[in-house]
Amino acid sequence: MRFIAEYALKSRTNAIIATALSAAVPFLFWIAAAVVGVVTLRKGGRDGSQVMLWSSLPAVFWFAQGDLTPLFVIIGAYIMALVLRESVSWSYTLLVGATIGAVTASTVQWLPPDLMLELAQASREMILGDAALAERSGIELDQFLISLFSGVISAVHALMMIGCVMLARFWQASLFNPGGFQKEFHQLRLPIWAGLVLGTIVVFGVGITPEAIKWIPSLTLPLVFACIALVHAVVTIKQLSKSWLTVFYAILFFAGHSLYVLMIFVALLDSSLNFRQRLAKPSNHDEP
Repeated sequence: MRFIAEYALKSRTNAIIATALSAAVPFLFWIAAAVVGVVTLRKGGRDGSQVMLWSSLPAVFWFAQGDLTPLFVIIGAYIMALVLRESVSWSYTLLVGATIGAVTASTVQWLPPDLMLELAQASREMILGDAALAERSGIELDQFLISLFSGVISAVHALMMIGCVMLARFWQASLFNPGGFQKEFHQLRLPIWAGLVLGTIVVFGVGITPEAIKWIPSLTLPLVFACIALVHAVVTIKQLSKSWLTVFYAILFFAGHSLYVLMIFVALLDSSLNFRQRLAKPSNHDEP
């Protein structure tokens, strides 16, 4: 799909055409977001904002139809691309994306309230396994489940934003800096302060305020991506076979829910211990 980036970067007109068309087609808005991202990364915020505004026109139409996703992902990808261009830091970029997801979880109504309530009631019966017990559990559990669903939906949207920006960075690297994206991704590691803040919210947030259940799904994303980056870096540092990555992603696909907590814990440890540095081979001048 690199040809899309090549076409869009030739001129602003090409970029506007590519984004407007892809944003107008259902389920192709992610291409528009990625094009906005690569234009922003390559040419700056001014060009990126103009392309984003044109791509937002079809997204506004979908918004009027009740679908917030295209508009949210396109604007979010633009903001994240700006951060990445200025900071050249994936950790800060992911933190911004996670913050956007957490904020929207508390402010955006992704689904109609009646539908959210029906989902909560159905989930309550599945969780408790008994209709009478589910009925007695009352409104409190429903509100908890509605908050959780809002957080998960916002996290999925934040994940889309992150994926679009990563695709944009990959396009940029493949055209102008081959291998650059891989190097950047392998170096992704959260600062200690970020690990402490995220870890505190994830572990103790719900105990401090029930509202935190909406934030936690989005705020775990930087930790999960940091763990994935660590796995890739370890395979490269130790010169392991790429089949290890295949096994890792297969386990992640089939048992991701079981690995999620472990990945968060590993990322928190890596933010303070820097496993890459410990696993790297010593340089020649360090050898006796």
